[in-house]
Amino acid sequence: MARRNDRRRRVLAVRREVREDPQSTRSCYHKYEVEPGLFTPGQFLEVSPKLCLDELGVPQSLSGLRALDIGAFDGPFTFELERRGAQVTALDIQDPDITAFNAVKKIKNSSVNYVRGSVYEACPETLGVYDIVLFAGVYYHLKNPVLAVQRVRTLLNDRGVLFIEGTSATDYLAEQLSNEFGLPRSRMRTITQILDRLPLSYFDFEDRIYGPWEVPGTRSGDCAPQLRSGQNWWFPTTRCLEMILLDSGFCNVCCKLELNAIYNYTHRRLMGRAEVDPAKSDPGNRKHENWVAEQDFPILNELVTGPPRSATGAAVRRLFWKLPPGLQRAARRVRRTLQPSS
Repeated sequence: MARRNDRRRRVLAVRREVREDPQSTRSCYHKYEVEPGLFTPGQFLEVSPKLCLDELGVPQSLSGLRALDIGAFDGPFTFELERRGAQVTALDIQDPDITAFNAVKKIKNSSVNYVRGSVYEACPETLGVYDIVLFAGVYYHLKNPVLAVQRVRTLLNDRGVLFIEGTSATDYLAEQLSNEFGLPRSRMRTITQILDRLPLSYFDFEDRIYGPWEVPGTRSGDCAPQLRSGQNWWFPTTRCLEMILLDSGFCNVCCKLELNAIYNYTHRRLMGRAEVDPAKSDPGNRKHENWVAEQDFPILNELVTGPPRSATGAAVRRLFWKLPPGLQRAARRVRRTLQPSS
């Protein structure tokens, strides 16, 4: 009797906290099972957290490990990581009292830690370091996904593992090319394979792939829901995502483009696993992005104005060939410009 009453109180609590009332302003994106027979009233995406993480290759037992769930939203994967034994932190820009996160946390009597913030600002000094980072359904919502992946790398210890999931441009681009050139459907597989091995990423400024995004919590009676554009930006191919991960301090990268449970097998999405490369602890350092000249070339002046009287023509020519090829061409152009005409 006591257990039945306790369950009843918890069921009432989740209904009160999540507010199934359609007039509520609470936003619940994911529908998932909180406990047997009790689901969050997600409006857009129904997921099985266990199946989703299994397909990504997340181990069944995470006992003794620290895990970070980036882009937690309503928490379907956060609480599944905790169920598998991890000490979990959730990171998201959303207010957990407006999404279903805190309501589910109370029902589950969970000890997960929620940090409200952006992955761009994530750093080990404030969040700590982790054994596992889950980065599912996030990177394509970001205008700077490479920067985000670099931030993720700093949050993992030297034996850390990243599990990443998101959208791809491959199938969309293959369809567009086939239509543009009038190619038969029998060639689609070949086109798709070629595109997917190229390091390309499609910037979807016009919302061509997913279309405008329906704002959670705006469905009301007969009124049409509010639509918002500009929620999905970068769509990489498989090879592009692999190279981003390799450049961002990861190794042993494995990505695949397949139907998955996160979007109920409606279209192919990218799923990947990558291990930390201890030799690349600071992939965001600018010195890895741009070459900065650290050596002056005083002989350039000699090539422009002519050698000093004590130098011979042969000596100047030897100095000239020490210049990088680009500066050699520039020196010739400058000298021709500045030399007086005969």
